[in-house]
Amino acid sequence: MRRFKSYLGSSLLAVLAILVLTANAWAQTTLLQGSKWDPYVKRTINDMMTMVGADSAGHDASIRPYAVFDFDNTVSILDVEEQLAIYQLEHMRFAVAPDKMYDVLTSGIPDVNMKLGEDYGNLTVAQVASDAAAAYKKLCAKGFVDPDGSKAGMMAKWQATDDWKEFATKARWMYDAIGDSMDVSVSYPWITYWFTGMTSKQVYELALEAFTMYAKASMDPAYWCKKKWTSPASYEGAKAGQLSVSYKQGITVSPELRELFKALDENGIDAWICSASYIDVITAAVKAFELPGVDGILAMTNKKDGLVYTNAYDYDFHAQTQGIGKAESIDKLIRPLYRGAGPVLVAFDSQGDFNFCSEYKDTLVGLCLNRARKDDAGLLAAIALYQNKHNVSLEAAIKAGDTRYVLQGRNENGGVLWARPEIQALGKDKTELLSGKAEGWLKMLEDGTKPADLVNKCTELTGKLKKYDGYKVR
Repeated sequence: MRRFKSYLGSSLLAVLAILVLTANAWAQTTLLQGSKWDPYVKRTINDMMTMVGADSAGHDASIRPYAVFDFDNTVSILDVEEQLAIYQLEHMRFAVAPDKMYDVLTSGIPDVNMKLGEDYGNLTVAQVASDAAAAYKKLCAKGFVDPDGSKAGMMAKWQATDDWKEFATKARWMYDAIGDSMDVSVSYPWITYWFTGMTSKQVYELALEAFTMYAKASMDPAYWCKKKWTSPASYEGAKAGQLSVSYKQGITVSPELRELFKALDENGIDAWICSASYIDVITAAVKAFELPGVDGILAMTNKKDGLVYTNAYDYDFHAQTQGIGKAESIDKLIRPLYRGAGPVLVAFDSQGDFNFCSEYKDTLVGLCLNRARKDDAGLLAAIALYQNKHNVSLEAAIKAGDTRYVLQGRNENGGVLWARPEIQALGKDKTELLSGKAEGWLKMLEDGTKPADLVNKCTELTGKLKKYDGYKVR
């Protein structure tokens, strides 16, 4: 009997010691607390940070786990590059020579005389670029153009001119037309060529100034809206006629995303950004929106002539950071720093993120900022809802060989996250959970298709990729 009591006592002590150690680990792990996280998102990310963070048994401080985030519409609500383009046009912050704007606006376009389709009046890039360049030359001649902002006091004066309305409207119109009509390998770098002739410092200071202003303005829910520019009804020499373009106004990084970056840092997990926006733009956005714990940034980068940027992408440095290029850039520049390991957490919103968010064996959690997509990101959103419905834990997903995807919703009318998976898009009065296509993919999962098989069928289900290397193959 005495031996039994002694055995029981030592066992209880051992159990209590384990409980104490477990409690201490949980107490020391920084967990997400924000009330606007979707419950599945909060639970899964907290489980992941507990599992691989600094207080976990397998954590090695010399080779920290890491996360990779897309930026536009993922870390930020709406698109920082698009918002900066508006600011650059409004403030006429360019360093392109007066007779070189046509070359810049047609850079990388395979066929400038190709008709852009009925949605764009069957106009060509050559026609619209010619109009915009001619107006830009007149603005330069009047002394309204400057890369450093020293002429900001004349902004009201130049915005009242037909020259500015012609240039600004048609340059921004081209962004939409090229994006909708051409491959992303053409459209993504095209907007970055607006920085031609500027130094890295000038681009950074322009973006920092813009985002500092937007960070304050976007605190007002009324600031989030759609706006419209229209070129003059009659402009001398115009080949494309009168055009209009609408754009979204508002940009922010939510408190919840800042909380996540801070928690990762405190838990010994590095955080990287891999963005299809420009490198100096993202660097400035990180500072302006006070995003903590960012360990590195991969983003679009152009070649330089001396100290100034040219209108040519720098493929020698890394691939374009969109689509498969994001995974290729991670493999080239990030993975070698971590002994070949892939990211444990990925965060995304759209097609351009699909490869890096589905291909890594080491990825435990995929955080989708919901935009009700019809593309390959919609496949991952459908998996997230399927896993939610069946209450799949992170541990169970790992055991099954899957990434645990989670879906975070938001309201773009005011720029806030909310504790649900639905999105309410800017200007809309109704929420949306999944696109019609994604609802069909969710049904496939319910009918027995495995998440891995759904992802591997992406080329036939969405047609967005001609080739896909495979789910969790890197």
